Amino acid sequence: MTRFPLATLAAIAVLAAAATAGAGLAPRTATAPIDLLDTPSPQTPRATAQLMTSLVSAGTRMLAAGARGTIVYSDDGGRHWTQAAVPVAVMLTALHFPSPRNGWAVGHDGVILHSRDGGASWQRQFDGADANTQMLRWAKTRVDRARKTRDDASGAARDTAENALAAAEDGLAGVEQAVSFGPSQPFMSVWFRNPREGYAVGAFGMAFTTIDGGEHWTLFADRLPNPHDLHLYAIASPAPGVMLIAGERGLMLRSDDAGATWQAQPDLTDGGLYGLISLADGRTVLAYGFDGSVLRSADLGVSWQAVESGTRSALYGAARSADEVLLVGNNGVRLRTNGEHFDVLPAGDGRPLTAAAFGPAGWVLAGWGGLAPATTGSSGAASHE
Repeated sequence: MTRFPLATLAAIAVLAAAATAGAGLAPRTATAPIDLLDTPSPQTPRATAQLMTSLVSAGTRMLAAGARGTIVYSDDGGRHWTQAAVPVAVMLTALHFPSPRNGWAVGHDGVILHSRDGGASWQRQFDGADANTQMLRWAKTRVDRARKTRDDASGAARDTAENALAAAEDGLAGVEQAVSFGPSQPFMSVWFRNPREGYAVGAFGMAFTTIDGGEHWTLFADRLPNPHDLHLYAIASPAPGVMLIAGERGLMLRSDDAGATWQAQPDLTDGGLYGLISLADGRTVLAYGFDGSVLRSADLGVSWQAVESGTRSALYGAARSADEVLLVGNNGVRLRTNGEHFDVLPAGDGRPLTAAAFGPAGWVLAGWGGLAPATTGSSGAASHE
């Protein structure tokens, strides 16, 4: 069964629309196919009206990324935006800035981009061709090890080893199929501990790390207890040394040794967990995702409890201000923390929201309608202008 990670269908829809409407990219022909990894993001006065999938702050600057490789930045809290120079035109899915000047963006076709100037310009560090080479080598090694374990096992242990070998062979078949399509798998999340140590995770268990600021990226999927290569949607660190990865089918992976080893949390929820956010107390973490699911951990991800969110709409993004957390998602849903509960805010025009950020001028929202400030009325309910 084909499994589509979050934003993949959105990317297909947006890029198809772009091809039909002539959105700044050369038309596709049988003799001149477009390689979006080699096509600079088109400059357009409507950059902020495109689908945006990520919205972050880097010092006092706000940045957003999304369709067609678009990255924009604002130095006045989201009132005015400038489009960055980006060397690719693939869908971008996530941004992270460990410092105001150094930032990374990830997206479709396994792309990883780096900026040294606060997001004004970007350079490609890694892409799906590199990822495919490393993933295929690892998948073959995993099958060889599983086959040896099976051959050496006996009794009940052999049945377990047979199942592990079958899973490894399925994983190899999936990687071989992905490689046949070229550099196509998306990264979904990126996080850096500092300007040299970082991690990127994505579809079908894709997971890479760097210790030299992205000059070299190496696979760390082999450290993860993810035998079925489930999609990895989000990576975050709620405290020094503690890391979390959230993914498909309620997958939650936790490390308490800065990513050296990982443990899986069992049976948290059936649906995908699309994001993670830490609260101001330094110990509480929220995970959110499909069907309005929200999980709360008061111990940095050691244990989790389901929280009633008040919505069945999928939740795609979250952000924190000094005194509240805002979650956003499908159908324009917005949830605001109220103690350990949530207030459901008016849904605006109903278009999906993917991210939010709080800046010097207040809340800014991102989604299918692009970027817009969120105003607060007398009732305290945010609305999308």
